[in-house]
Amino acid sequence: MARLRLGYTKSRTGCLRCKQRRVKCDETRPSCKACLRHGIECSLSTQTNAHSPGASSIAAGTPPPAPSPQLPPSRRNRTRPINPQPPTSGPPPPENGPETGPSPSASALTPAVADSPATNTSDPFPYLTKLANGLPEDDTTDWVPDLELLHHFITSTYSTFLLDPARPETGRLWQVVAPKLAFVHVFLLHQMLAVGGYHLAYLHPENRQAYSLRASQHQNAGIRRMRLALSELSPDNCHALFASSSLLFIGALAASSTNREAAAPTIDELVDVLILVKGVGTVLFSSQDLLRSGPLSALLTQTGCAEQPNPALDRVVLAVGDFLVEIAETETDDRVRAIVHTDAYRLVSAIRESFVKVSGPEYRVVAAWPIQTSDDLIPMLRQRNQAALALLSYYCVVLHAAEMQGYWFMEGWAAGVIQDIAKVMTGPYKKHSAWALGWITGHAVMG
Repeated sequence: MARLRLGYTKSRTGCLRCKQRRVKCDETRPSCKACLRHGIECSLSTQTNAHSPGASSIAAGTPPPAPSPQLPPSRRNRTRPINPQPPTSGPPPPENGPETGPSPSASALTPAVADSPATNTSDPFPYLTKLANGLPEDDTTDWVPDLELLHHFITSTYSTFLLDPARPETGRLWQVVAPKLAFVHVFLLHQMLAVGGYHLAYLHPENRQAYSLRASQHQNAGIRRMRLALSELSPDNCHALFASSSLLFIGALAASSTNREAAAPTIDELVDVLILVKGVGTVLFSSQDLLRSGPLSALLTQTGCAEQPNPALDRVVLAVGDFLVEIAETETDDRVRAIVHTDAYRLVSAIRESFVKVSGPEYRVVAAWPIQTSDDLIPMLRQRNQAALALLSYYCVVLHAAEMQGYWFMEGWAAGVIQDIAKVMTGPYKKHSAWALGWITGHAVMG
């Protein structure tokens, strides 16, 4: 007689899923603990064990025939021990009795019952349950909008940067190279998602609020991570920080330009953007050599193109030249005269340098001049110093010229800020802001 297996009890009235998995069912009704843990409907809740398919044969415990004594030893050893006692016609054996091994009828019925949708009408695909292993997954719906933002950035938004048809390679940098860096440096990925979101908000005003909210969330997350990375600037992260700072500049402008229902941008809002650009640019200045030899070097490389006429920037150079003469002759405060004169000269230099770097140099001037300005100019603008505001008026003309070239994220900035400047200007410097206001409002395309 085969030996009985001790210390193990077999469930004879368990649910169908536990039978299929060949695990012990605790038979708790209306649903066993295993089904509750896996979040599926238990057969114990829909039918009793006495009437379930195959229950009668399973309960009867009809044993397979004993192994033939003529079988080879190897096969005889693989045969599971069984209870040789035949079943009786009375009630089934106790639930906690010794294991007798599965009968042929039970093993043959279990897969058919478990794989048949008819056994569980609430789940038409019960066979998929075995693929859903492990702990319940987190909610994955949040990353679907992010994929939309990333897709839009690499298929559309990237092409709106540095509109220079003579340098198509710069587009590949934003479409291919920068995203690869972003998968390593998450702060750059956040900035890409932010700018992509703001661009969608600009293109789809009917969904502006949703896109702008998502974009601002990514921009804030990117700034937090950028601050940590800037404190540990290295050859490994300087390229991603350069790309991220460029996108942060765009995002800071886009946050206002896409919100057409909000009030027009003000002096203080533009000053905030200038501080942002200047702060990041100062840190990255120490990595210039690495950046010029790195994967994004084409964004910094001169093209050496011939100087092209640019009515708006040419007029700014002439007007600022006259302003420099007036500052030197009439400004009585030596400190103000020195600061404004220096930064006005830097604006003219930025314009002249941009002529030989790219076609359409307006964007370069808008981004370059804030990095070159002195630290003392910012508090003077906050204090509404008249000479400093007059200089900012000329910068607004350049900003407007860039907007006219198609840079969507600059839309509305020049007009809003110059109107704010005009409200507070008095005395001899008012004529400079008045000239800038007339140029911006009276020249939609060119002067």
